Parts: sequence; structure tokens; C-alpha cells
Amino acid sequence: MRLTGILLAAGKSTRLGRNKLALAMPDGRTLAAWSLQAALDSDLEQVICVVKPEDSLAWLPENMLLSSSNTYRREAKLQIALSTAYSSGMAASLQSGLKAAKEYGAEGVVILLADQPLIRAQDINQVSAALAANKQSDYAAAADGEGGKPPVAFRSHMFEPLQSLGGDEGARKIMHNDTYSGIRVTLPEFCFWDADTEVELKRIMDYVSESAHKN
Repeated sequence: MRLTGILLAAGKSTRLGRNKLALAMPDGRTLAAWSLQAALDSDLEQVICVVKPEDSLAWLPENMLLSSSNTYRREAKLQIALSTAYSSGMAASLQSGLKAAKEYGAEGVVILLADQPLIRAQDINQVSAALAANKQSDYAAAADGEGGKPPVAFRSHMFEPLQSLGGDEGARKIMHNDTYSGIRVTLPEFCFWDADTEVELKRIMDYVSESAHKN
């Protein structure tokens, strides 16, 4: 199944009070680079990274930047897409990603969040494989016991409902609509940790440091 990833990286970092994308992780890479690398290492055919027009992309590793494209190119796995209306909410960024995904003729998309650095390629692959295997499902979503969460994969016929979202509405609204059917893929709790607050950021950093010492 040909799936395109949409990594939402145009948030305003309002709760944290500083640009979370550019925060340095223990290995020197930025927080958002961790999320993006997982997407690029996965089985997704393409990855569309949606950013703000004023984003300097300084958080993006040079090798990723050099291999990326700013427009549709079948041979480029990474495309940088701009969300000019990002300030109106998450839905605008998602719509920018969907517009780009349509150019690839994707059979579906996997929605990912740039501020979840502990997501792994294998987790993305699990969600993608679940959608491919369950042909009657409109979507497949990751879960930790509290309902569906990103990464979440949608078939192409779901693009229109997704594009109808507005403001800060996300894929969760679609998943709460009984009109559509989906399946859940259980992933480890740490996969869903984001960096919305200093406390949450510290939890992520501590986990990475502890995991490095164990290895």
C-alpha cells in the first residue's frame, strides 16, 4: 500500500514558550529531527514535512535538507511544504500536507507529529501495515489504552473529511465519528510523549539518557 507521511511541524510551541523543534536532544540532533528520521526510516513512500513559511529549517540536519524538495518530485522521499495559514490551527497544516500528498497519488497518508521524538520507524510501520491488512477499515490509529492517537493512517477516500476540519481540530474528530471505522494498534506509552511543557520535555530527555546508559 502506497502511503505518504505527513509530519506536522508548524506548531507555535505556545505552552513550552520556545521553539520545541530546535531543542537539542542528547545526541546533538534536534527534537524534530528525531521524529522526521523515524518517518524517513520507515516504509512510507514519501514524507511531507509541513512547516511555517518563516521557519529557517535550522533544526533540519544538512543531509536531510540537501535531499529534500520544495515541490512535488516522485524521486525525493522528503518534501518540505509550507502552511501559510498555520496560525489558524492544526487543521490548516494538515490541509497543506494533504494537498501535497495528492500529487503523489498516495493510497493513504500517515499523520505524524514533529514533537513526538520517541516514535520509531517500526511503530509507523505497524500502523501502516494494520491499515493495509484491514481493507474494510477507513483508518488505523496508534493507541495506548486511551483511544486513537498519532501516528494514524487514513485511506485516500478519507482525504475529503480530513480537509473539512477547521481550527485546531485534528484527526481525533474523525476517529470519534461513528460514520467511519478504524482499528487500534497498541504501541508503548513513550511513543506518545510530546514536549508541550518543561516537565514533559524533561521526561523525554531523561528517558533518552537512561536508554543510552542501558545500551
